[in-house]
Amino acid sequence: MEYAADDINYGYLSILMHINSENTLIDKIENINPIDGTIEHPVFGKNRGGISFSLFLRGFTTVFEAVMNHGDRFDVHVINESGTTSIIDEDLDHLIYLLHILYINKKAEEDELLHRALDPHTYRKVAKKMHYRNDPPF
Repeated sequence: MEYAADDINYGYLSILMHINSENTLIDKIENINPIDGTIEHPVFGKNRGGISFSLFLRGFTTVFEAVMNHGDRFDVHVINESGTTSIIDEDLDHLIYLLHILYINKKAEEDELLHRALDPHTYRKVAKKMHYRNDPPF
């Protein structure tokens, strides 16, 4: 029984492994859900399981779905307010590249927001206080 469960979730586990290894992309995405490999996907049909998650990027909520097909390759479907895109029968390297692009874009957006939020003068002042502050006695 354990082997059957692993085989059904094979696509989910393999994609999740790459999301976890892609720096900290797992911390930047929401609504992580497995796609059941026993149920036919509405876009891709039969598959070996996969993952669905959402990501708020550049003012749009984007839903990213990736499934492993029976040829051990990946099908990706991206949905946002602008439209939808499907990528069929891509290899693992291309999936890793897509996940890396998501990570880089999300990190750039976060860095831009942080840069706009911090006043350089106030930042230096607080940093100087933190550096010279005495530790409280215990």
